[in-house]
Amino acid sequence: MHEVGIMESAMSLVEQHAAGRERSRVSRVVLRVGVLAGVDLYALRFAFDVVSAGTLAEGADFEVEEVPVTAYCLGCEREFSGVDGDFVFACPDCGDFSGEVRRGRELELSRIELS
Repeated sequence: MHEVGIMESAMSLVEQHAAGRERSRVSRVVLRVGVLAGVDLYALRFAFDVVSAGTLAEGADFEVEEVPVTAYCLGCEREFSGVDGDFVFACPDCGDFSGEVRRGRELELSRIELS
C-alpha cells in the first residue's frame, strides 16, 4: 500500500510547517490528487488516520481535492476534459486522440490549517 508512504511524506511536510508556530494544532489537511495519480482515496484516508496518530495533526480533518483529467489537442490547439473517467482522450471537437495530459496526475499538499 503506497498510500502509507505518500501520507508519511505529506505528514512530514505538515509537521515541518506547523512546528514552532503560535498555533500548534493542525485542524485540517488538504491534498490535491489527480484521477490518474494511481492513488486509492479510501486507502489514503485510512493512511492519514494511522500516520497522523500522535502528531500535531491527530484528529484533524482530512480532505482530498480530486483533480479531473485535462488533455490537449494538437489539431485544435485547445485543452479538453476526459470523458466520464475514460482513459482514451479523444478531442470532442475533431475526434483526434491525444496523449498529452495537462492535468490529472497531481499529488500535492494543498493546504494546512492550524488552530
